[in-house]
Amino acid sequence: MASSEQEYKIIEFQSGEEVLEYQGEKIHLLFLDIQMQGISGLEVMERLRKNDLFWRIVFVSAYEEFRLDTIDLKTLTFLPKPPDELAIIKCLQTVIRENDENIDVTIRAMQGDSDVKLDEILYVQAQKNYVQIHLREADFTGYDSIGYLDEKLRGTTILRVHKSYLINLQYVVSITRDEAKMTNGDRIPIGRTYYPALKKAYSSFLRSVTIERIKKA
Repeated sequence: MASSEQEYKIIEFQSGEEVLEYQGEKIHLLFLDIQMQGISGLEVMERLRKNDLFWRIVFVSAYEEFRLDTIDLKTLTFLPKPPDELAIIKCLQTVIRENDENIDVTIRAMQGDSDVKLDEILYVQAQKNYVQIHLREADFTGYDSIGYLDEKLRGTTILRVHKSYLINLQYVVSITRDEAKMTNGDRIPIGRTYYPALKKAYSSFLRSVTIERIKKA
């Protein structure tokens, strides 16, 4: 995956509407203009936020004043027109690296071991002798303890925030001292002793997404 000889396929869209209607293979990197005929690039980004067919977005625009508006979990960076070759290569390298980091997580379940991608997990909730795994598309019951999963997933974007909860920072909308609001609307309680570490980790995560992500390539 990290090879410079990575194969790729290019798909061209004529409008934002065509992007939103797309139902084909997963697109790992979408180069998107801001001002287009019909729906704008910013609105496309908003509507793609929960769309699994599009992995990451790079905005390419002559309108520098919109740079801050493009910041989002899916957005890699903003490139002024015309983008140079080196900038495009760095975007491709970043997408390859982040896709490699999206590891498979093996969880024991009633039907046997289940492998899920890290970025499919919204949060994990402990319930007596098992855990409820809340995914973007569905939920299932696992038989690993929350302590075991906390240890297993340490160093990823999944963090312990309560004696009964792990959350994925990728899907946190906001945090207070008492709760974390998730992208699906669920509110997860935050334990008092977990808040300082969560606040630090979430700030670091946002900084890496909005500022430092492309520098790692």
